[in-house]
Amino acid sequence: MRAQAPVKAQSAVKAQSAMKPQSAREEEILAAAARIFREKGYHGTSVRDIAESVGLLKGSLYHYIRSKEELLARLFDGALEDTVRELEGIAARDASASERLRDMVKAYVLALTANIDAVGLYLREWRALPPPELARLRARRRAMRTLFEDVIAEGARRRELASGDQKISALAILGMCNWLFEWYRPRGRLRAEALAGELAERAVRSVSRQERAVPSVSR
Repeated sequence: MRAQAPVKAQSAVKAQSAMKPQSAREEEILAAAARIFREKGYHGTSVRDIAESVGLLKGSLYHYIRSKEELLARLFDGALEDTVRELEGIAARDASASERLRDMVKAYVLALTANIDAVGLYLREWRALPPPELARLRARRRAMRTLFEDVIAEGARRRELASGDQKISALAILGMCNWLFEWYRPRGRLRAEALAGELAERAVRSVSRQERAVPSVSR
């Protein structure tokens, strides 16, 4: 039986955010900020733009946020925290590595499609975060990648998945999913659930023992 998630991944997410709970008004502000940041870019968006989009004066917006940088940090932090927690639960299941990997990719894709504005913002603007928030974001990104690496590595040890460089495999799978922000459209040909299933199958096939072996790359 699998008693817990990989220790490496668990320790990487111990530093949780100190962000305050969100009110309905704060959630409205965060949603508006994500949309405008994506449309105009982080540096092209002013606090006044965000305030006007939710019917507030610029000065009134500071009742809910301290700065534009805090808004950016909170957008990233909330989305990643929830996703990492869900992936941890899947990684800890008593199931085969391929089943867990498939479900992890499905969960990740569904999280991306449900937060596509924040995803686009995250992939374009994460370097604009202040150093403390940037360090926390990088820790969460590493934690998420480690969860995928550990499941793939376990599958290789049990000869269920192909041996190789687990870090590259995890990065390739996450990169495939992350690129959704460029082409996914909620009203497009595939529903989110069907898309998640398609990408999950591709991810599992990419590390399957039936696929052609590729040379290992030194870290």
